[in-house]
Amino acid sequence: MTGNTIVLDACLAITFGNVEAIEVLAQLRRHRVTISRRAAAEVTRSPALNQLNRAIENGLITIEQIELDAGGEQEALARFDNSPRFRGRGDAEVLALAISRGWIVGSDETAIRRAAQTEIGAARVAGTLDFLRWAVIERRITMAQAVALLGRVDVGPGLLQRIEASGQTPEELFDARWIGRSG
Repeated sequence: MTGNTIVLDACLAITFGNVEAIEVLAQLRRHRVTISRRAAAEVTRSPALNQLNRAIENGLITIEQIELDAGGEQEALARFDNSPRFRGRGDAEVLALAISRGWIVGSDETAIRRAAQTEIGAARVAGTLDFLRWAVIERRITMAQAVALLGRVDVGPGLLQRIEASGQTPEELFDARWIGRSG
């Protein structure tokens, strides 16, 4: 499975793990969720660390890393490791895995989202709102639960401000009638 595999950065694992909702990421039916080895190592505090470890132990999230014998993967990692924004960080490995394996980047961080959009296109970048929408579509959570969860995650206040500035309501973002029309 390539196009439906999402490789998470530490940011999303921490965002959902801190509110003890990592299962929203991990239990999607239409996507396989992974985290890069480096990104997983950046999740160091509980409750996010406990949530991530439990999801890994239960086989809900897998850990992936650059293959030493895969030249294209090594080249992609070296390119991002040479960038001061990503040097030695999980983000470099997330980007390299997504580019070399045809995966989706899961991140809310501006720098990694911009790099991914430039390299592989906006359609292969997902963030908090995307995961919440997918969970609503799959009926894993209700629209009300998605809105409540959005209010609890650390990126929620900024996202809610942007939603309101656009003239939408959070409920509209998670309403199945709107999801099909807007993404």
